[in-house]
Amino acid sequence: MRDTYDVIIVGAGPGGATAAYFLGEAGRRVLVLEKETLPRYKPCGGGLSARMLKETFPFSFEPVVETQVKAVAYTFGGRAHVIPVPGGEVQTVMRDQFDAHILAHARAEVWQGLAVRHITELNDRVVVETSNGQVVEGRYLIGADGANSVVARAFGLRRGKTTAAAIEAEVRVAPEVRQQFGDALWFIFGDIRHGYAWVFPKSDHLSVGIAALHPKHGELQAGLARVAARYGVALEDAQLRGHPIPIYLRREPIATARALLVGDAAGLADPFTGEGIRLAIKSGRLAAESIIANQPERYPSAIHREIGVCHTFGLGVAWLFYTFPRLCFALGAPNPFITYAFVDMLTDRADYPQVILQTIASLPVFAVTEIAAALAGLFGGPRRKREVRSAVYSGVGD
Repeated sequence: MRDTYDVIIVGAGPGGATAAYFLGEAGRRVLVLEKETLPRYKPCGGGLSARMLKETFPFSFEPVVETQVKAVAYTFGGRAHVIPVPGGEVQTVMRDQFDAHILAHARAEVWQGLAVRHITELNDRVVVETSNGQVVEGRYLIGADGANSVVARAFGLRRGKTTAAAIEAEVRVAPEVRQQFGDALWFIFGDIRHGYAWVFPKSDHLSVGIAALHPKHGELQAGLARVAARYGVALEDAQLRGHPIPIYLRREPIATARALLVGDAAGLADPFTGEGIRLAIKSGRLAAESIIANQPERYPSAIHREIGVCHTFGLGVAWLFYTFPRLCFALGAPNPFITYAFVDMLTDRADYPQVILQTIASLPVFAVTEIAAALAGLFGGPRRKREVRSAVYSGVGD
């Protein structure tokens, strides 16, 4: 007799682990199928909001926090702007430890090292065959298996998907190299078309990567090599790992009657920043809630309402930035109000329409402040210039 579960979840990333946690808390019998053995490495910058985690889960993530981020830095064409952010708002993690940490709190059965070979959807259940020939059944199935989702392919979902490409390396560097980045998230523009490079601090190394939409052959590698050389980061001994980033361009089918896609499998990465952890967690929770309520048919509409509409505006922001990069960088990078708006979005307290409105509303204040600071610096020196800026910007991001 086949094992029967309330829900089978394919993939143990943030989306799958989150769904498993909330389904288990609701008393559902859950099976998680993970093709790798946990913990397993996942290419990811690993920046996320401490507030979002605290408001979503009742347990602490302190054991898996790598760095408490204190600033966000932007560079373009030789210019750099470093914007302090409120302490404890943003953190970095390693995905292998982070994913396993969520799953460890889930009341779910976990089968590791087993890929999905075949899936069949019937009127009242879903039948899954694994790579070792085991067959299990579930009332529902959640596909949390990434941008190249086996579940999506099995049901013909997201056939017209668009993906960006990224490569990343975890690099150990000399103390003086590590020190130049501090505890800041670095976003580096100008080294690749329609994309950016990043350097995120971890506890004992740096996560260094680059991503772009439709890069030419070798363009990512060349761009990352330029960035690494500029900052003295040696990539010779580092292992470069590539991965696709699904970019939300339009509303696509992400569910059948008994199968739901979450996270990258549903194509929910942010169309401008490529951020995915927060959206995987959010979609995993929405999928779990729709199944718990016995209303899985409402899941696609909930995703569009809670994530998709925001992403449509994000597409506009991405188009504007990559069409007029120098202008957008000049107006946006030094403006702390914009960074604080994006931090709010990372915590799920804001969305792109609010970011756009806050950006527009902040421009006059920012312009007046910078003019006043310039005059203060002219007559009172650099210290007075900093005092004027501090008087206006202090506490804005709290």
